Amino acid sequence: MVTTQRTKEICQVVRLKSTQVFLVAGTVLLTVMVSLLCIGLMTRYEVEHDVANVADVDYWKDKVAPTQKIWYDKGIEELNEALRSPRDPLYPRNVRIFLVQGVDARDLAAFRFTAKDITERNTNFVWDQFPHLARLKNSCSQQFPCQVDRVSRALWSGIPLDEVPESQPDCEEFINGTETPLSILRQAQLAGLRTGFVTTQRITGSTGAALGNTYSNYECDERMPLGSLKSGCQDIARQLITGVTGKSLNVIIGGGRQMLSTLVPKTRWDPVDELLCESNDGRNLLKEWRNQKLRESKIKPIKFDLVQRTDELESLNASSFDHILGIMANGDLRGNARAPSLKLMVEKSVEVIKKPGQGYLLIVEQLIKSDMDKIKELQLLNETLVSLQEDKDTLTLVLMTNAIYSKPSLDVSEETETINHLMQTFNGTELEIQQRLHQMPSDTLLFARGPKSAIFRGVRKETFLAHAVSHVLSRSRNNG
Repeated sequence: MVTTQRTKEICQVVRLKSTQVFLVAGTVLLTVMVSLLCIGLMTRYEVEHDVANVADVDYWKDKVAPTQKIWYDKGIEELNEALRSPRDPLYPRNVRIFLVQGVDARDLAAFRFTAKDITERNTNFVWDQFPHLARLKNSCSQQFPCQVDRVSRALWSGIPLDEVPESQPDCEEFINGTETPLSILRQAQLAGLRTGFVTTQRITGSTGAALGNTYSNYECDERMPLGSLKSGCQDIARQLITGVTGKSLNVIIGGGRQMLSTLVPKTRWDPVDELLCESNDGRNLLKEWRNQKLRESKIKPIKFDLVQRTDELESLNASSFDHILGIMANGDLRGNARAPSLKLMVEKSVEVIKKPGQGYLLIVEQLIKSDMDKIKELQLLNETLVSLQEDKDTLTLVLMTNAIYSKPSLDVSEETETINHLMQTFNGTELEIQQRLHQMPSDTLLFARGPKSAIFRGVRKETFLAHAVSHVLSRSRNNG
């Protein structure tokens, strides 16, 4: 009897331990299954949202010329490295790029903190709060002479400076050619995005020429060689107004009336700039732009307007328009005492370009010359950026560069002129040498905020900007 009771007790203990073993085994099995499920989900996420190899990095392959594709493919390795940055699954619907020419890191530091009083003129710039910062290399010093127009084309087309095609006296190759490099502005248009370009200088400057995919070095007809004119070459002004890229722009605002029309109003507050090109072939490209839009409106209803005064721009119900052309000065905007502010031009441009369900690319250029009040100009930019509502769908980039080309001549840049006169540069008092060194162009600072801004970090080639913007917009929600 005792033995039977003992046996029952042993069996109960064994059964209890078996149950414990079963519970432990079940827990382990469940843990393994959950771990495998998490690994599977993570792998799928990384496949969908991360970049594993060159083939996974998208850009508008079918929208660029074959010779241009070579350099985009070469730039993928650098882009791959940047895309390994902290995870940001969302891609932007819109991109705003602010290019500030005439300012570098030394200027920014000086204007934040002054030697006399740390509280005096201490400006908290909005871009200082941007989460990401990169430096774009300045390869201009490796070229002699460094042609200004080619610098802009390298930046906005993604082709290295020494590979940018040179303009030829005979334009037949460019007119009939199919391998002309496309700027990111044109790539965005081909992908169905709305586009805009705003500048405080003339629209026919090096930035406008590069973005507009023009193939000329001449802003208007006045200085073009006779042989080039006879061969069918067109100047930058005519190409911007009649070319496919310029015609497709939803917004273009800046100066340069004297390049677009032969007869322009001359007032004491807006004189003709005699250092710049003046058209003399009897043209009126402003009228041509209006007539061109009238013809387009007969095929597809569009609303457009041409504005040439600040009060016209202020009163404009911009959100109701599809296309706006604003020519606000005969030369650069600084030549017109009544020119609109950068803030007004940008705010109206955003109203025009922003439409429900459609993304956009807006590029804004601010030219700050050495004789201008830099702190005042930077405060204007700061006010402009603050006035724009932070949009979770928008990537905002601010580029600061002092690689400024103040001369209207397109022969050589300020940088190569400095390098060509190194003996004179380092011959003088210590203060003079420091001032000359301060004027030498340096790398471009790139501040980034918004979706995919994390890829803009580290030291990159100047071609990286075009490659990265092309990538993020090609993968944006505009393209599903």
